Amino acid sequence: MENEDKEIILGEVEELVDDNDSLQTIKPLVQAYDADGNLVTMNQVISYVPSFDSGVAPFGLPKKIKIGGVDKDTGDFLMETYGFTPYYPGDDLTELRNLNTRQSVQDIQTKLEDAGYLKDGSFTKGLLDESTKKAFQTLLADANTAGQNWNSTLSDVLTNPKYDTSELPDKLELDYADLTNQVMNTVKSVVGRTPTDNELDILTGILAGLQQEQFEGELSNAEIAAQPLYREEQIMFEGRPIKTGELQKVTPSGFADVPNAEVNFQNKVQELFKPEMDLNQRREQTTNVANVIKSSVAGLRSIGG
Repeated sequence: MENEDKEIILGEVEELVDDNDSLQTIKPLVQAYDADGNLVTMNQVISYVPSFDSGVAPFGLPKKIKIGGVDKDTGDFLMETYGFTPYYPGDDLTELRNLNTRQSVQDIQTKLEDAGYLKDGSFTKGLLDESTKKAFQTLLADANTAGQNWNSTLSDVLTNPKYDTSELPDKLELDYADLTNQVMNTVKSVVGRTPTDNELDILTGILAGLQQEQFEGELSNAEIAAQPLYREEQIMFEGRPIKTGELQKVTPSGFADVPNAEVNFQNKVQELFKPEMDLNQRREQTTNVANVIKSSVAGLRSIGG
């Protein structure tokens, strides 16, 4: 397969996996053509290292970049300027083939999932399926953008907060018009009447406090959830902590049971108005009994003539 400039472009890559073979035995089937249109043999392909102007763009980067008004190959520019060699299509398969056990594949899948590259339920644990490969390619794109190897990029994602907690609101903005309407509707549905002005003031303050309590619980849980799931292991060397390069998974703790302000307010209204509700219930029962008696008496009169 070639483009109009007769540059080498690798054809479709397939993988054949024998059920009895290990992951290490997976081999690609590659077909390519040189600049003159001649078919490149398998041995030539295996030993061939594509140059940066091979017509293939690095993961997550454009093939060309404009520098000083001149188009330069992105890979050449990064190598010449920063000494960084980006990842190209094919490098993902090379890196993944180093995972020669199911456990090593499962380990990288867990990290890709924790980092947000891989979705739970979209992959088969321990197997290099398509979802895992696509997730790894996305990681390589981020590594290219960051200008570092994929291991460092993955470590950075896993050991840093998931989002900036400073963007979270530090206080609850209360809408007292909305609070007032909620109080009136709740009292009317529970007690059967609208609250008095004095009751409205008291209940609005109670509802505001319950909403503030719910907000603080949700805020605390959000801050805990934002913390990284991994930390870099350290050892003490000559009295100083030294990072080992290994990652250790941590389990967030301290999550609070967040109270539901609406449910708690309704319960509070029932508690405060229970005497009145009981009285209303007794009055209703008395009225019902009186109606039954009246109905019975009327029935007897009609029989007696």
